[in-house]
Amino acid sequence: MKSFTDTIQIDAPAHDVHATLRAVDAYPAWLGHSLVYRGTRAPSAAAVSEPPTYVDSTMVGRMRGELIDDVPDHELRFHQAKPSGRVDALIVYGVEDRGGVTRVTRIGQLTTHGVYRAVEPMFAMMAARESRRTMRALKAHVEAPPVEHGA
Repeated sequence: MKSFTDTIQIDAPAHDVHATLRAVDAYPAWLGHSLVYRGTRAPSAAAVSEPPTYVDSTMVGRMRGELIDDVPDHELRFHQAKPSGRVDALIVYGVEDRGGVTRVTRIGQLTTHGVYRAVEPMFAMMAARESRRTMRALKAHVEAPPVEHGA
């Protein structure tokens, strides 16, 4: 197992950050594609299962995910795995309100099995880079001024 941790300060209330992270069906609106990440598919908010489930398209194929723990405005835990079980990831977001500024810590734990074990260090390096990119995109999205519609 390989682990990586990223922390960022976001100028927004913890509730807004938590809600953005929990709404996996809205990730395509703020998290663009990269070499590693090619998108998230999730049921629409109206059809969301409890707990929310999703499929991430990645460089190693599809990773099925679900929200496995949710402490409102404080923590979210997501589990993802390839259907074969050869790649497994736990992603934990800690959300800490600091008086209008929110400290977000993202911990990723990546475990590989079988043939993927040989390239686990490379996967971990790419996942850590992707984690940093995700945190920057989250910050930019949550801090962006609201879009005004029509006048």
